[in-house]
Amino acid sequence: MGLLDGLTPTKNTQPCKVGRTIIELEPSDAQVLIGALEDPRWTSRGLSRALADRGIGLAKDTVEAHMKKTCRCSKI
Repeated sequence: MGLLDGLTPTKNTQPCKVGRTIIELEPSDAQVLIGALEDPRWTSRGLSRALADRGIGLAKDTVEAHMKKTCRCSKI
């Protein structure tokens, strides 16, 4: 039996930090954030900074992964 026998990927069951933030926000605020994430006028850096100005800490790379659908949320 080899060292890597039975190696399989784990199943993500939790959303990324952006997804968790959406869940935790009031519904109206969640809709605004979802809209911003889908709006091509926003860059990940710009959205991250705008959210930080409002007390929501989401890193640029985290926002970018969610916008590009390469985060955990896209695999749930």
